[in-house]
Amino acid sequence: MADAQLRKPLEVTFEWLQSRLKTLIAEGQAAKEIAAELDPDEAATLMICAIQGGYVLAAAANSAKPFNQAIRGALAVLGQPKR
Repeated sequence: MADAQLRKPLEVTFEWLQSRLKTLIAEGQAAKEIAAELDPDEAATLMICAIQGGYVLAAAANSAKPFNQAIRGALAVLGQPKR
């Protein structure tokens, strides 16, 4: 996005979301609810991409199905810890 005035609110929002998801993923790892092998920052980015991409696909298909599939897929990647 070329217009800094339009870009800044998005940048702030995505930075907050990235930080929050990273924290939640790390907490899930500490509780052994999320696979420890995952990098929390990378996993947070994946979740944001799945959410945003899911919105776009759902809008294009005029159906919630692609969004639901994207979210289920992203959650599967978080996985269960190996025991």
